[in-house]
Amino acid sequence: MRVIQSEKRFYFLSIILLVVIFIITLIQNMIRYSNHSSYSVWVSIVYLCVSVLLFIPFIILTLRLQKEIKKRYAKWFWLLVSAATILSLIVFYLLSNVILHAFGYFDSFIDSEYARYYFGREALYHLLLIAASAVYVYNIKNKTKIIQVYKGRKLMTIGLELIEWIEAEGHYLNFYSEAGTFIKRDRIGVLAEQLHPDFVRIHRKYIVNKSQIIAKEKDKRDEYIVLSSGKKLKIGQSFKPISW
Repeated sequence: MRVIQSEKRFYFLSIILLVVIFIITLIQNMIRYSNHSSYSVWVSIVYLCVSVLLFIPFIILTLRLQKEIKKRYAKWFWLLVSAATILSLIVFYLLSNVILHAFGYFDSFIDSEYARYYFGREALYHLLLIAASAVYVYNIKNKTKIIQVYKGRKLMTIGLELIEWIEAEGHYLNFYSEAGTFIKRDRIGVLAEQLHPDFVRIHRKYIVNKSQIIAKEKDKRDEYIVLSSGKKLKIGQSFKPISW
């Protein structure tokens, strides 16, 4: 829910920023070209509506594409996002060119003067927005229901619901399930935040799937989590109390 709300805020701020850019650029054009007899404020408005405000649906699609890239190709996120950014700017230029041509502003579908205009200024605004969306997506906590792990040297994708508990061992994490044990190079603190609230950290070495917890036992001063498989895991002193 928090991710959805933050995404809506990002869209809202992006739209506000594009509108502000539209207004500032329009005022600049009016001041700069008002003395020219051929200048028309309505031409500037149409140009800016197409080259600036038309980018609103593009930033929404861009954000969704970046989320998909992070989900499927997290390792290559920045490389793929950079390539997608260049492609999206080119596609947007071509689309806006076609629209302005349809309004009768250009004699051809591809206008070299408009290329200098768009890539001279508006493309920079769009690039900064895309970069901001990439940073936003990259820092979203991973709420996916799957995770990539290794079985020996084989990379596999498994559902998180199959994982019973996770144990830190050096620079690696062991994932225990009925299907066997898997490994992944990661930090337990980072993963615990990503898997919250479906998983709970009970020890500096352990993360447990909440759906697998069936009881909590106490033995003198020590407390243990009991899993559906019968496995008992000790609760660390600094992680008490544990609720699920």
